[in-house]
Amino acid sequence: MEKTRNKKDELFLVLEFPEIPLHNNTSDLAMREKVIQRKIRCYFRSFEGAKASDIFLGIMGTCRKIGISFGEYLKDRFYHSYKLPPLGDLIWMT
Repeated sequence: MEKTRNKKDELFLVLEFPEIPLHNNTSDLAMREKVIQRKIRCYFRSFEGAKASDIFLGIMGTCRKIGISFGEYLKDRFYHSYKLPPLGDLIWMT
């Protein structure tokens, strides 16, 4: 109880800023897909394969967080239509 009482100001920040998540699991949730992939595959055949997996999972997680379709984003880039702005620009818009 004493620890909670000492952190009262920090705990009440969520009332002033409702966009603050009530948990700190955001990083853990982002890593979950990587851990699942590692368990399924047990290994990568090359360093380049591991790097490609990291890149795709990172793009997938970013798309999910900013609310756009990962498939649509990849299609946009693979077919060079560029109807969607770069992810960096989309992150700053949200």
